[in-house]
Amino acid sequence: MLIDTHTHLNFPDFQNDLDQVIKNSIKNGVDKIICVSANVAHSIKAIEIAKKYPGVVYAAVGIHPHQTDPGNKDSIKEQIKQLRKLAENKEVIAIGECGLDFSEADPELEKNRSAEEQEFLFRQQIEIALKLNLSISVHSRQAFPEVIIILKEYYQNSESCLGGVFHCYSAGKKEIKQVEEIGFYFGLDGNLTYDVGLQNVAKVIPLEKMLLETDCPFLTPQPYRGLRNEPKNVKIIAEFLTQLKGLPFNQLAKIVTENTHAAFFGKTR
Repeated sequence: MLIDTHTHLNFPDFQNDLDQVIKNSIKNGVDKIICVSANVAHSIKAIEIAKKYPGVVYAAVGIHPHQTDPGNKDSIKEQIKQLRKLAENKEVIAIGECGLDFSEADPELEKNRSAEEQEFLFRQQIEIALKLNLSISVHSRQAFPEVIIILKEYYQNSESCLGGVFHCYSAGKKEIKQVEEIGFYFGLDGNLTYDVGLQNVAKVIPLEKMLLETDCPFLTPQPYRGLRNEPKNVKIIAEFLTQLKGLPFNQLAKIVTENTHAAFFGKTR
């Protein structure tokens, strides 16, 4: 069985047919799904969905480095306080997505935050993860050097073991060792099926450090690009990866599923 470690089932894209999306997922051998959040409202929704589908959907609560809810008038400190409380729910198995993003925000979906605000948010969410012994889903776009410095700092100085995944890994081959050194995993998404550069990087990433993600409704894999992505498409990513790594499907599926359990389901509070 497969696990989709990064979805946005809490987005409006799925509000009309979520039951069918879950059924399609299970039918395609994807029997566990992690619903990841970008703001406090998404976090509340992720927990609600996880409660509705126990044993299938699990929640990750977090605040994206870009401001994804411009209508929220609460201060960043207040939002962190709210997030800390939400993270205590038993349905929550991770913090995220959180990190740094120095690319230009999509004006239709989000607003830019300053580098200082982003770092404050990132560090605060790492602190929550450490306190509650949760993994983190790291969003890193055009910010890998800054992100890895922060993670190494916590990895070296924390009594608790900080762990998690680089969501939709977008750095190069040279950075792979740095991610491995702090025990993090590499999230691979549907763009693996059409991004030749990422394919070359993925060939070098150890299979034992890979996790599968859809980032749905985004990053739909070939041959369905242009359509809404769904958790069921994790199977397509896995099948493509078998070709890239030269392994039988069942063997690859077993390894990446074990990786996911180690990354997200193996921690105790």
